[in-house]
Amino acid sequence: MIHHSFFDELKWRGLLYQTTEGAQEALKAGATLYWGFDLTGDSLHIGHLLGIVTLRRALDFGMNVIPMPAGGTTMIGDPSGKDSERPMLPVATIRKYRVLLSRQLRALLPARENRVRIVDNAAWLTKIKFIDFQREVGKFFPINTMLEKDAVKSRIEREQGISFAEFSYQLLQAYDFLVLFEQYGCTIQIAGSDQWGNMVQGVDLIRKKLGKQAFALSWPLIVNPATGKKFGKTESGESVWLDPKKTHPFKFYQFFVNCEDEMARVLMRYFSFKEQRAIEACEAEWDRDRGRRSLQKELAYEMTAFVHGEKHADLARTVSQILFDARLDDLKRSELIFAAHALPHKKQNAQERFSLEAALVDLGLADSKSEARRLVGQRGARDTVLFGRYHVIQKGKREYGIVEIG
Repeated sequence: MIHHSFFDELKWRGLLYQTTEGAQEALKAGATLYWGFDLTGDSLHIGHLLGIVTLRRALDFGMNVIPMPAGGTTMIGDPSGKDSERPMLPVATIRKYRVLLSRQLRALLPARENRVRIVDNAAWLTKIKFIDFQREVGKFFPINTMLEKDAVKSRIEREQGISFAEFSYQLLQAYDFLVLFEQYGCTIQIAGSDQWGNMVQGVDLIRKKLGKQAFALSWPLIVNPATGKKFGKTESGESVWLDPKKTHPFKFYQFFVNCEDEMARVLMRYFSFKEQRAIEACEAEWDRDRGRRSLQKELAYEMTAFVHGEKHADLARTVSQILFDARLDDLKRSELIFAAHALPHKKQNAQERFSLEAALVDLGLADSKSEARRLVGQRGARDTVLFGRYHVIQKGKREYGIVEIG
């Protein structure tokens, strides 16, 4: 049972980085908030997950939410956090991405009494005329204030500079907030702290143009304090996608299991839907023996179940336990097939002679034949044959690959 406010919930989780004055009182049941993001791929990724989880929490507190896959601003590109201008995507590609990402959002934010409304800012940004926009919006923005934004200042200092299109992005985002305020009674915008300057511009525009108050709230960007690495990439630099065709549910699960101890407590509080007492109990157990990675495993299961469903979370947990406890004979065929789609995997004709050394190279577990020979000679790799056709190859304690014969 939830007894405190949404604001208090975000506060104890460490998710309040910046707020405008009055935000605490505005975040109440019945209020409407929005979170927008540009369409830069054909799937949501783990960098979007905190926004989605925060909207789910807002629903639990009786609020209305507007997720906005922003086809309009995607046509320009947000300069925030970018060293150079992003290539412009074709309009047809942006539309395709919007359809795909809206479908994912609907699955993760099931409608509750019509309290979820997915909108696209292309609906108004592609219709307003340039002179009208300058009269209605541009005149409210002092150029010196626009130049002070971090995203603009850092780019002006670089050789390639910033285009007028990207420079005007903050006006477009401010106008989005104005439209949502007027059309849907949306009074609060939420986003990561890198969007703070753009959000405040929207609050100012609503105050200057309508004489009314709107609010903004940001959460901290997730960065590993030990490495300075931004959250959302695997160790090999791959993006972690929410589409199971792009990132297999087992890989998704492993991403959370493998997160560093420095990040585990923060990620648990940011992402888990568990209440405070349950999270603190998980943290206490983890502190007694961090080597078991109990906190990471708990969060990995919960997030995999949220994104991919309990069936895939159960499979991921079971396969992970068996593989990393080296109990390969306990694997069922269905579990092995599930793992094969996530691990390095190749098929080999039954007529070809199987070679462990060649398999290590083919699966990317060894960089060269000489390294593979050394691994085999030093018993750093082993081969277990399951169901008469699957060679499960283990390198060290944590790396696996599968060669399927047939």
